[in-house]
Amino acid sequence: MLLFVYGVLREGLGDWPFLAGIGPGRTATASGALFAIPDPQGWYPALVPGEGTVIGAVRDASRIDMAAVDAFEGADYARRPISVLCAGETIMAEAYLWTAPLPARAPRIAHGDFARWLAETGRAPLGNTPSRAR
Repeated sequence: MLLFVYGVLREGLGDWPFLAGIGPGRTATASGALFAIPDPQGWYPALVPGEGTVIGAVRDASRIDMAAVDAFEGADYARRPISVLCAGETIMAEAYLWTAPLPARAPRIAHGDFARWLAETGRAPLGNTPSRAR
């Protein structure tokens, strides 16, 4: 199974034990709008279907426990198949889509790249604690 990751599950943004065994990422994009969600433990993104481009990576998740990832992501997300563009080819991958109302303080990330947004704003991503999902 392929998993499109666009936030704290991207390589370099966290060391999550439940991702042990996941394949390396390949750069990919998906359609949608990306928002930054504030949390006392750091920021995390929300992909909402719609206009725009979200930058992330496709990772081979066939060797990990997706129930653990589902639990980490929590009730505000639903894992759904989406079309992504990877190496010039459109493929299907699972992605976590935001399903809850967006918080009033959630800015849209116009360029669609959460890692770049963190670097530009100096904000920190959600830490490696399972008490809040993303």
